[in-house]
Amino acid sequence: MATVNASKYGYGYAASELGWMTARGASTANAVTNQPSSSNTRIIKVFYESGSKGNNWEIARAWFAFDVTAYQTGYTISDLKLYYLPTTSTSGHGGAGLKVAVVKSTAQGNADTNLTTSDFNNFDDTVDYADNDGSTGCTWRDLNTLSSIDLNSTAVSAITSTGYLKMCIMEYLYDYPDTAPTTNPTSVDAYCNFGTVPYLSFTATAIGYGNDVIGVSSSNIGSVNAVGTADISEIIGV
Repeated sequence: MATVNASKYGYGYAASELGWMTARGASTANAVTNQPSSSNTRIIKVFYESGSKGNNWEIARAWFAFDVTAYQTGYTISDLKLYYLPTTSTSGHGGAGLKVAVVKSTAQGNADTNLTTSDFNNFDDTVDYADNDGSTGCTWRDLNTLSSIDLNSTAVSAITSTGYLKMCIMEYLYDYPDTAPTTNPTSVDAYCNFGTVPYLSFTATAIGYGNDVIGVSSSNIGSVNAVGTADISEIIGV
């Protein structure tokens, strides 16, 4: 198994008294936090409250970026998962945790740039990196133990085509489908323990000649007689 830590990660939120569309579609966040280190950080949120002083909406989203250029070529990637450490502060959807969607991010450069407040809408929710549209969506666990989300072939393709995997994680029932909450109040939250940096885990199978040569493991062989292993199907007819 190969693992790659997120090189840039953070979250941002937007709040408004003017309506759901103003908060959800905000081009600028009220604030962002990069590379948090807290053991109990709220990173995903949908909040709605209506009272005598008016209405309030708040949305928070998380962005994780991974530099996987070392595995962009020469490997077949499988069993791709996102690992994270949740906390029991996660609440709102009942059951084992909060339903989330994992979508393509267009923030954080080449996984080397911090989030800014202008990144709040830098995602593409038409490109799913997990089973967001399943009957339960993905789940951010209400646990204190290491958890994972299975990532799909579209996420794998992002690695092999760009060398980077950049994702936005958003609440699933309201934020992802752009559906305003109507229950007063509504408050759903996902928390993360950043004592463990979010990371990818996957199997990287070398492409090409897959056998040992003169006792040298194939995983340690890049070429034979200056011919790349990806271009070798057999050696001396074997």
